Amino acid sequence: MRKNIHRLDIRGAIAPITFLKVTQAFRKIKPGEILEIQGDDSDTREELFRVLNRFQYRIAEIEDQSAFYRICLKKEAEEPVRKERKK
Repeated sequence: MRKNIHRLDIRGAIAPITFLKVTQAFRKIKPGEILEIQGDDSDTREELFRVLNRFQYRIAEIEDQSAFYRICLKKEAEEPVRKERKK
């Protein structure tokens, strides 16, 4: 197994937990590394890209198999730091 690939199996997980796990995993990896996500819920698959919209990434690979899908995302840059709004 290559060191720059991180695997996350979300098959069977419910949507809110899935999105939390994916976001946490993506925050932990470094730019240039790949997060491989395996899931089985098509609705979750469509929403993943909306959940990850704050990150800079490119799709390295998408593979559909009969029982699940596999998406590989390469992190391009760190998440931008949000500035506190002055009151």
